[in-house]
Amino acid sequence: MISELPIELKVEIASCVQNPFFLARCSRDWYSIVNSPYTKHKWLLNKYGHIHALFHAVRIGKPFLNFDVAELVLKNSCISRYFVQRLKLVYGKHCLWGNNISNNVYERILNFKKGYRNDNRNDMHSIRQVLKKGGNEDDIKTIIEVYGFTPFPPKPTFRTYIFENSARYEDNLPQNGYATASELKIVAKAIITYPNLLNVWRKIGYHEITEDLENPVVQLTLLNLYSTGVPSVQTVAEKLCNLQSIGFSLTDTLVGNAILLFKGRLVDVGKSLIEGFSIARKLSKGDILDICLIELLNPARILEQYDALDYIINSINDPQKQILSAFEKYKIIEDENNPLTQSRMFLKYSLIVYRYMLRFGAKSPVVKYLMKEIIIVHTWLTDTEDIDKLRDADTILDEYYTANVPFDRSLLPLFKEFSRTKPISYLFEGYLPALFGSEVQIPFMTFQIPEVDALASSTHTKELQRLWLEDIQSIQSEELINDEFKTQATEFFTLYYLMRSCFDY
Repeated sequence: MISELPIELKVEIASCVQNPFFLARCSRDWYSIVNSPYTKHKWLLNKYGHIHALFHAVRIGKPFLNFDVAELVLKNSCISRYFVQRLKLVYGKHCLWGNNISNNVYERILNFKKGYRNDNRNDMHSIRQVLKKGGNEDDIKTIIEVYGFTPFPPKPTFRTYIFENSARYEDNLPQNGYATASELKIVAKAIITYPNLLNVWRKIGYHEITEDLENPVVQLTLLNLYSTGVPSVQTVAEKLCNLQSIGFSLTDTLVGNAILLFKGRLVDVGKSLIEGFSIARKLSKGDILDICLIELLNPARILEQYDALDYIINSINDPQKQILSAFEKYKIIEDENNPLTQSRMFLKYSLIVYRYMLRFGAKSPVVKYLMKEIIIVHTWLTDTEDIDKLRDADTILDEYYTANVPFDRSLLPLFKEFSRTKPISYLFEGYLPALFGSEVQIPFMTFQIPEVDALASSTHTKELQRLWLEDIQSIQSEELINDEFKTQATEFFTLYYLMRSCFDY
């Protein structure tokens, strides 16, 4: 029984789980263990490391961070002069980070290291000045070794930051306390100029330096490399290999970031960039292109232009197969066997992606797959939904419908769930009349059914018509269907049987 475990083991468990809140709800005993200062400080160290533990303790604030917890964290982690400088700048100024702590915790942090409290310099600015004036590497080493300088951690989503878009990001102290783009760029430049600084940071216990800075370091290196022209493939590969040799990983995410970094110049630089990564990663050019495509189709990236996507897709063999593979990887349709289990009410991609894919044609597997996702999303939408999400979903449904993308018969059960009329009317007033051709002529019908055009014989058309009729009749007989579906289905069948009787006559 877990309740019978020794207290030391319980503390170890509580300090290692992602969120001990749920353990605290198990019993009074677990509540006491989880909320003890010792467990809290161990949890911070395990989760965030010795360098960033105090930053996150201050970020979480009270009641989690009390005086006893702060004391343990201060004694068992690293506190830099820069940390005190930053805390003094924001305390009492309505920032999210640094204000949700008590006065006694604030005073204890300021007084923990003698001399830090009254030092009004800014170590980040000092490093920038050294780099700007071509100063000595030893000046930066002193700031690290003597005063424990370490940059604040980048925001988790900031790790995929692209410097080209720096104008979008605030360069002043952010509300959440995380490092800004400008600060990361200063430290990245210091590392590129003086690679030995990495070892200095590692000596003071900052082993996460390469993980925290790998994206800005790699991107700044590439920007410098391509600033005056297009270097040779070998030059690019050597630079990337040098970064690997000092501890930076050329992850798939970084490859995707690099492609986006040069999205407007890929016609010129794409070949050397991709082949450079191919050599450095010891992968084939095709493998790197596949990585690029998978990264560009990551729903976490909000593509606003299709330049990079177009370049990569035009460079790979059998792009539709690779695109569908990426869709499956990211579960764009979460459960194809049971679409009703979808848990979201928004499109996975920006409209740019959906519009770009239409160039493969309405009958293509890629477009049919996305149409399936669009219909599933509409199942959950209501007219009271977020106006931007609703507008995007409606816009892309209109465009796919206008492009004559066929409806998937397996999704028919979803239509009875719709609370909005548009998808239902598109089905019964556009797609189905086009499928049934002259047998059901509805005024103002504009949908041209691509499936029928592609059929080898009328036998296939008749079979598809029969399956749709059976499915609609089956659903129509159910009690729990919305009124709009029932009305549209009834009108459709009335017209269908009327036209059939005329033809038979």
